[in-house]
Amino acid sequence: MNFLHEHGQRCSHPRREFFKKSFAFFGAAGASARARAAHKPAEDHKLAIPVLEKGLERPRESGLAAPERLRIFDAHLHCPSESADVWQWYPVTKTFEEFAAYLDRCGVQRGIINNVRCQLAKTPKDFIEGNREVARHVEKHKGRFIGACVVNPLFIDESLREIEDCRKQLGFLWVGELCNYTVPYPYTIREFESLVGQVVKMNMVLDVHTDLEEMEYIIQKYPQATIVFPHFGDSHEYEHIFKRIDLVARNSNCYLDTSGSGHDRVGMLEYAVKTVGADRVLFGSDFSINCPATVLARINHAFISEEQKRKILAGNLEALLKKVRT
Repeated sequence: MNFLHEHGQRCSHPRREFFKKSFAFFGAAGASARARAAHKPAEDHKLAIPVLEKGLERPRESGLAAPERLRIFDAHLHCPSESADVWQWYPVTKTFEEFAAYLDRCGVQRGIINNVRCQLAKTPKDFIEGNREVARHVEKHKGRFIGACVVNPLFIDESLREIEDCRKQLGFLWVGELCNYTVPYPYTIREFESLVGQVVKMNMVLDVHTDLEEMEYIIQKYPQATIVFPHFGDSHEYEHIFKRIDLVARNSNCYLDTSGSGHDRVGMLEYAVKTVGADRVLFGSDFSINCPATVLARINHAFISEEQKRKILAGNLEALLKKVRT
């Protein structure tokens, strides 16, 4: 099954509108720039040397770091289900073996995985069986993958038991990515409050997809939870991306992952490192939807230090998992 992550509407969800709107803008801007360039003398086309803010470093010129030099640990992976559910517009990694092989090609050595079957679950049976698929992959690939539990708060009793079982019986440390638009449900319902309470009780990480308004609500409502917010941006792009990063910066229980919207905007990773700090930015790709190599390229060429890159690519996630293991 090919699921588009937007219930069949290719650009209806904020994850995709973010990119769609930008194409028209930059296409027009590019045409204007080419027209101006045609009337300039050749000597005007010299490469400008950027003036860097204090504390920012120039990117290395040697290209992508070799996998053996840097550990790469992906906080945001959606693996295909055994029933052939896969989050790709045109499926090319339809099985878990193909999914893992593509991570190998990109140099991603470890990752936190959740199952697409759970993301689409309309019954407790679906998300329970999806989480058991994840457990089997974790067992088969010992040391490579960490399991993430995905549940549906509309079935709150089953969800609370499943979170506890995943923690105590399966060793999962992560709940999410929870995507309320696939079911759907609002994060303001009482059942979601019970779900977060269980995550906190089990000392697990909550990973939740939000727009800015939902993000503000969750941060204010659950200061006791350890929360990872995927995606720098949302559907409002420039209007919200700085606000989202600033929100995480002000709340020490929160982390950002680099997946999806916004990391590709040159300067936004640097702004996140400067504002949030290098210790609370996690490498996440949102594969199998998005390609890990594109995120790795942005990190490797960023105007940040080598030590900051090491933290983002693996060190921060390792430290977060160590924190919740205790």
